[in-house]
Amino acid sequence: MGSSGYLVMGLLEKMDSTDTDFRYMATNDLMNELQKDTFNLEELTEKKVVSKTLELLNDVNGEVQNLAVKCLAPLVKRVRESQLQEIVDKLCVYTIEGKDELRDIAGIGLKTVIVEINAPVANNVVQRLIPKLLAQLEGHGTYEVQMDKLDILNEILARFGNLVSHPPDTQKRIQDVLIPLLSHPRPAFRKRTTVALGNLVTHTPDDLFNDLVHKLLQEFTKSSNQHDKLKTLIQCVGTLSRSSAPRLGRHLPQFLPLIFQNVDVDDDELREICLQALESFVLRCPTEITSYIDRIIELCLLYLKYDPNYADDMDEDDDKDDEMQEDDEYQDEDDEGTYSDEDDISWKVRRSSSKLLAAIIGTRHEILSQLYLQVAPALVQRFKEREESVRVDILQTFIVLLRQTLVYGGVIYSSRDNGHEAKRLKAEPSMETSDSPKKLLRGIVPKLSRNLSKQLLSKSISTKQTGFSLLRELVTVLNGGLEQHIHLFIPAIENSLSIASDGGHQHSGTNSNLKIETLSFLRQLFKVHQPHVFHKHLDRLCLPIINSVSDKFYKITSEAFLVCIELVKVIRPIEYSLVSKSYSYQPLEPNFQKYILQVYNVTIARLRTLDVDQEVKERSILCLGVLLSQTGDNLKSQLPECMPILLERLRNEVTRLTAVKTFTSVADSPVCYDDPHVTKTILSAVGEVAILLRKSQRQLKVASLICLEVFIRKYGRHFTPQTFATLYVELAPHISDQDLHLLPLALNTVVAILIANPGNIQSVNKEILPTVLDLVQSSIVQGAALDSLLALFITLIQTKETEFGRLLAGLMKPALTQEPSQLSLSKQSYSTIAQCIAAISLNSPKNCHETVNDFIRKIEDPHCNDSVRYLSLLTLGEIGRKVDLSRHGDKLHLTIISLFSASSEEVKSAAAFALGNVAVGNVNKYLPVVMKEIRQDPQKRYLLLHALKEIITRYSNEAGIQTLGPYADDTWNILFDSGEVVEEGTRNVVAECVGKLTLANPHKFLPELQKRLRSISAQTRGTVVTAIKYTFTNQGQQYDELLRPLIVDFLSSIRDSDLNVRRLSLSTLNSAAHSKPYLIRDVLDQLLPLLYEETLVKENLIHMVEMGPFKHKVDDGLDLRKFAYECMSTLLDTCRDKLDIFRFLDRVLAGLTDVHDIAILSHTMLIRLADVAPTAVTQKMDDAVEPFKTTLSYKLKENAIKSEIEKQQELVRSAFRVAATWARLAEQGSTPRFDSWLKEIKTGTYAETYRSLETEVASKEFSYAHSGEAMDLS
Repeated sequence: MGSSGYLVMGLLEKMDSTDTDFRYMATNDLMNELQKDTFNLEELTEKKVVSKTLELLNDVNGEVQNLAVKCLAPLVKRVRESQLQEIVDKLCVYTIEGKDELRDIAGIGLKTVIVEINAPVANNVVQRLIPKLLAQLEGHGTYEVQMDKLDILNEILARFGNLVSHPPDTQKRIQDVLIPLLSHPRPAFRKRTTVALGNLVTHTPDDLFNDLVHKLLQEFTKSSNQHDKLKTLIQCVGTLSRSSAPRLGRHLPQFLPLIFQNVDVDDDELREICLQALESFVLRCPTEITSYIDRIIELCLLYLKYDPNYADDMDEDDDKDDEMQEDDEYQDEDDEGTYSDEDDISWKVRRSSSKLLAAIIGTRHEILSQLYLQVAPALVQRFKEREESVRVDILQTFIVLLRQTLVYGGVIYSSRDNGHEAKRLKAEPSMETSDSPKKLLRGIVPKLSRNLSKQLLSKSISTKQTGFSLLRELVTVLNGGLEQHIHLFIPAIENSLSIASDGGHQHSGTNSNLKIETLSFLRQLFKVHQPHVFHKHLDRLCLPIINSVSDKFYKITSEAFLVCIELVKVIRPIEYSLVSKSYSYQPLEPNFQKYILQVYNVTIARLRTLDVDQEVKERSILCLGVLLSQTGDNLKSQLPECMPILLERLRNEVTRLTAVKTFTSVADSPVCYDDPHVTKTILSAVGEVAILLRKSQRQLKVASLICLEVFIRKYGRHFTPQTFATLYVELAPHISDQDLHLLPLALNTVVAILIANPGNIQSVNKEILPTVLDLVQSSIVQGAALDSLLALFITLIQTKETEFGRLLAGLMKPALTQEPSQLSLSKQSYSTIAQCIAAISLNSPKNCHETVNDFIRKIEDPHCNDSVRYLSLLTLGEIGRKVDLSRHGDKLHLTIISLFSASSEEVKSAAAFALGNVAVGNVNKYLPVVMKEIRQDPQKRYLLLHALKEIITRYSNEAGIQTLGPYADDTWNILFDSGEVVEEGTRNVVAECVGKLTLANPHKFLPELQKRLRSISAQTRGTVVTAIKYTFTNQGQQYDELLRPLIVDFLSSIRDSDLNVRRLSLSTLNSAAHSKPYLIRDVLDQLLPLLYEETLVKENLIHMVEMGPFKHKVDDGLDLRKFAYECMSTLLDTCRDKLDIFRFLDRVLAGLTDVHDIAILSHTMLIRLADVAPTAVTQKMDDAVEPFKTTLSYKLKENAIKSEIEKQQELVRSAFRVAATWARLAEQGSTPRFDSWLKEIKTGTYAETYRSLETEVASKEFSYAHSGEAMDLS
């Protein structure tokens, strides 16, 4: 006997004690032992433990009984199956024969067993228990006994419904027992019966489900005048729609007339249940309910104002003054509670109507305009609802409408956060059509403002909080919209911000939430409206906002600081022009000076307080930064006080990141520039910020580099040589390819040093240049890093042109390898070096001519090694693109073409690049040469086509198109003659050239391309489809109008007979969705069926290939499916308002069981859908459980290689990200299978993995929610 056995035997003795305390403590100790991972028992001891625990369920002491029930939970996970059966049998006996108290305890015990047992041992328990439960439900036991049995059956069906199908007649018997119980006299019993039927039908076969539907329809006929029975039947149908929506959907035409018939019966409770059933149908059967949506909306609008006990004849002329007075009196009556009728439940009907409308709005984005015409005015009218809970629901329904408009409204507003948000960029004019949702929303804003402003002055906290939430959503959707109505909300804002929120108030938590919601609305209100709109209201707005900064609750203070930041920008707007790269601003209004001083005083008071929350500290620093950057010229007397505080916060480890961002904005401000106090502090801060580059925190290093660049650009002339020396030391380690985000920032800082003080060039050459010359050899310097590198070389040569020789030698050195026929660096490194040489040559007119001649000599030299020749060709191409090289001799192009015969493939490709780019410099001379060579020398056609591609690509802009015009026809014919070749690489080059050339004369070439779509050659059709993709780079409206009527014809090649053409068509559709979604939005109804067809796994494209003794399955349709799912992902981002979300979701869910890449892409789309279509996703959660289980249960082969193991682990983690994201959407009871699966994950072998990903998802959501709070770094 092990140590656990001896310990348990001692506990068993104490559990036999006559002393209650002994029994209680022993049972408690046993429960603790059972929960330990190391616990283990022999079979004999196990029997004794089970026997004694069951015995204590009948103990005379209630506390011991309760503890014994709790002990069952860990016990059933430890015991053998035979003992588990013993527990179940004994508990069943107790539930029948025991006293009331024992029966209740045993019922709880059985539920505990069902909840805690695992699937492997559940089968025998379920098979043993169900007959006993059914027998007792068929019998005539007491109501309490039958209710307990029904609860236990419910638990079994919910957790192990899939195990009930064996033996086959079990499900039928359960259904036969449950259906008569729908006529039970007790409502609670009937309701639980409907839940049990819902859990049962999840796993029943179609014939049994159809039998249930048939019996329900019969019961409807029999119960036409029995309201209680009708309520149960309608509830049951609603439950079935939640449990088995696809199957019930087929029977909706039979049930809906019955629902519509009974909704008009004079019974408010029955009416409520009918509306709830309709809500379930709308959510769960979206396809089948479509034809009934208009009728359902009519019902909702009728019962939204259904209030038979209150005579309301104010629906028509609510704009009149006398009616407004009546409304106020009506509101006061409601607030004082003078109207009361405990028997009036009509409010439940109105609430159900509101929820049903919310369901329609949440799932029917395609009728958004119709909803604004029919539903929105009715909701606005009902803002005056007298019942608080219904009023809040109506406001929430309108919020759903606003959120749908934000996602599917069609017009995307340009953001004002282009790095200069604090300077208030002007928004682009909208392009709303007369019937667009946003235009219709603007039309009801006046009435909405009047009605809502009254409710915001009521005594109801929840109404006011929801109302301000609605306003925040409204101004976000319209990017403003309240310019003419802000005055209506000023009293409500004052009222909400002036309520008490201290600890002594009985509703302090609620009041705090109201204040935070009000401040959040104000912050968004200030952001999206022009500043002048608020200037006449500042005398009423400023005081409550500023007072909120002094609130005792830190969350209110924190939010108030964010509002103050926006308030300061309203008081003194500074606009930034991206065109002129300059600021424009006006002097501060003298009347506004006092508000700036008030904000300043409360901010400084908070900054001086040491024991404040971290969030408050950071936002107070941000607020001070905005104050100084916007109004520093009006705070000159305060600068000696506040600048040292900022410097102190910079030296504090906790606040230094925020302080760095603040210093950046202050230094870049046009109103603080050259103030002596600011200058002095910034000069002191330079060294502090430079030292921060040594820290490991990446975000801090990024902010510090940005800050240093601004310091140097604005105040560099005041720096001492020692300061610059410090900067060189700190910058040098970051001029490397270890972090490509930090690299361009570091290079820009060096450029700023040279511009601010050209005398530093010797120090830069000594301290920085060696590192830079090493950097050019990197193979990963691209994009922003390469642009900054080129800017540095240009600045170096412009600062001191005599350094040209040294720079050129340093750049050439890596290419001077000893290997005659081998490149010493990567191709990208040579490209970087060539661009750097071209940059210094083009900016040094004195040296450019001789440098070009030198490179020409190198490529002509037969003894020159490939490395130097390769670099020389690339450099000539880079220079030739900018200047005409024909003056360097008539034979340059011949020399380059001769290198097409070089032994090195790299030299050949460089020669093609050089020829094309040299031709760009003088297209009239060189383009005819290239075309002639293509015709005459098929051997060099591939390289010559690459050269032609360079020419066409460089001239595919608006100005270049005119230059290519005279050569367009000849080039067109040459390209299509070349497009018939077999090599795919050549065809791709031809397609790109054809696409770019089409832009030269679209009136002529687009119809030509359309004709060639009918070609019998698959290669030609593929070339045409790919060519269209390359035309999407054109941003001209004229070309779009020509392409629009033809786009369907081009993209319909998705159904081409050739697999490769279909693949290319999907790629082109993806590009269209990404680059020009407006071209395909109106024809997606024709393209989506073709797209969805390509997501299917087609057996006729799968075949077996024998590889020696092995057989390998090849799926020729796999690439098509990958392209199709990528296209779906793009459409979700750019055209989601044109998608049938439910059908789209079905195809995404189908991708969960496809290959790894498609499954990962499907996971990504599901996470995105949870954000943009949460209502639709919630309806599909249960359908996703089985695919997710398949992913988790997939077993790799024993000899699986590392990459296969890693891919499977990645897939599991990706599935868990979806689960963690969806978990926040799931409502209790609405997604039973998903909830059950999630519970299994959290307690199973993947528990730790899931928890880590749950934390990751929560962290990302938090970061996203707070991403708008960063300081402007312009």
